[in-house]
Amino acid sequence: MIIQLDKEIYERLSEAEALVIDYINQNEDKIPVMSITSIAEKSFTSSATVSRTIQKCGFSGISELKFKISEQKQKKGENNSPYEVNKILAKSFRECTQTIDNISTTAILDTIKFIENANRVYIFSRGFTALVAEEFQMYLQLVGFNTVIVKDVMWMLNAGKIVKEGDLAIFITIQSTTPELARAAKAIKTNNAKMVTICCKPGTKLEELSDITILGHTENIMKIKGLDVYSRIPLNIITRTIIEYISK
Repeated sequence: MIIQLDKEIYERLSEAEALVIDYINQNEDKIPVMSITSIAEKSFTSSATVSRTIQKCGFSGISELKFKISEQKQKKGENNSPYEVNKILAKSFRECTQTIDNISTTAILDTIKFIENANRVYIFSRGFTALVAEEFQMYLQLVGFNTVIVKDVMWMLNAGKIVKEGDLAIFITIQSTTPELARAAKAIKTNNAKMVTICCKPGTKLEELSDITILGHTENIMKIKGLDVYSRIPLNIITRTIIEYISK
């Protein structure tokens, strides 16, 4: 049984919580491919009850429970397809929870003040991350801010001529390793413009130069053609938080 509780703890559970545990233990093989809604329907409870019960049993959520069951099956040499899927879901869960845990509410609120007080907002980004930056720019424009996206290398190299005092530069990057971003930040710093970095790697040159740094937690998605590709989920969480607060 994946869930094993002392008799004393079990007896303190509500009737609905006991139904959830009984169903999970009696149908352990099915759990890795079921949604929380399906478990609730089969155990004649609610999704909220299933979620609460799983957490009472020491799991962070349905994702971890499904992963643990799949892992046990994989170690026994059984079909590992559910294991691989649940491993990916567990990774996404870690990215979300650790990013949310990392976020400083003060940093978010201070960034919003910078945006609201800026003459113009410039968003600097490169590569795949520019897709996140473009979405962020679009939302800022929708709520009325004068926003420009900078993803061209030549624009970055001339950032000191573009971003002036009274403007805000927001750098969106995963690892903060793009040299053009660092060069742009150095030039902007001399113009006394405000700078914010949204990234997933602490202790970089961008963080050193920025007024505010908001850090997320990312994990590797794939390695292809010698290139490590990391998830952009943390950047989406951070930018979404900023936009949703402003839009209210």
